[in-house]
Amino acid sequence: MRNCPECGKVFAFVTRNLCPDCLEKEEISFQRVEKYLEENPGATVLEVSRATGVSEQKIVSFLREGRLIPAGQPLLECERCRKPISSGRFCPECRAALSSSLKDVSHLEGRQPGQAEERPLVRRQEQEAREKVRMHTADRYRKTRR
Repeated sequence: MRNCPECGKVFAFVTRNLCPDCLEKEEISFQRVEKYLEENPGATVLEVSRATGVSEQKIVSFLREGRLIPAGQPLLECERCRKPISSGRFCPECRAALSSSLKDVSHLEGRQPGQAEERPLVRRQEQEAREKVRMHTADRYRKTRR
């Protein structure tokens, strides 16, 4: 059982950290963003936010989840070293370093790999980057790569 970070309701956690109602609202928001990007490929985060009513933070979370892919230069920063990245929370180098250190810690503590807890790092996004970098839906990007 967990509390939903969006509305505070208690719900049975399965795979996502949102209650079913907020998960449905998030999916509707994503569909609005996706539809806007289909009609306006390469729009900035700010443009999409203003046109759809979906917050910039929510759009950035879609980018981090890999549901949206920035066109051109990366929009996000690695939470550890601040290197530009296209999706996720960490660059490949920091991801490898964190994975290695987690394996080392779990080995020292007698845990199986993957049981050690990862501490969340501070998230920080550059407002200028959000306004300048263009993006597409992940599906559209994958179709053009084939």
